[in-house]
Amino acid sequence: MGSGDWFKTIISIKKVKDDSSKQAKGSSTSAKSNGFKWKNKLRKESASFANGSNRANPRFLDMPVEDLAATRIQTAFRAYRARKTLRCLKGTLRLQIITQNYSFKKQAATTLNYLHSWSQIQAQIRARRICMVTEGLLRQKKLENQLKLEAKLHNLEVEWSGGSETMEEALARIHQREEAAVKRERAMAYAFFSSVEGQLQS
Repeated sequence: MGSGDWFKTIISIKKVKDDSSKQAKGSSTSAKSNGFKWKNKLRKESASFANGSNRANPRFLDMPVEDLAATRIQTAFRAYRARKTLRCLKGTLRLQIITQNYSFKKQAATTLNYLHSWSQIQAQIRARRICMVTEGLLRQKKLENQLKLEAKLHNLEVEWSGGSETMEEALARIHQREEAAVKRERAMAYAFFSSVEGQLQS
């Protein structure tokens, strides 16, 4: 028997009781005939309700109809509350999963941004180191070249003052020496920069 059948049965039983009490106040002949009919109908409905409930559950054999109805109402209400609680728990669980997924994605994106920024910073630091080393070497080479040039000019003055060659010949010889020295220094600087860059990348 469904949850709606027992409720309809209770309502019909109450209507039968009300109608029988009203008709008892009327004429005695009609009261007897109608009362007999209503009592028979009430007995049949109660018996059918009791039989249906007994088939459903044998422990309700000796229970009154009101207690049985109250039990059914309580059972239906508890089932409703359980379904409502289950829906609430499912919604909460779904919200937790969505929140965890969002926080995980946000954390992963933040980590990737930090890694990208850190790699850019490392590249800038490496480039700055190479630039500083290059500038230092250039300054050092410039100073060395200036010292060498001064020494060569001093030697040229000494040689030219006591030698037989003209000033143009002496200057041409100095320029050749300087060009050879510059080429040699460029080759050494290129080899040094290549080794420094390899060490920084490793």
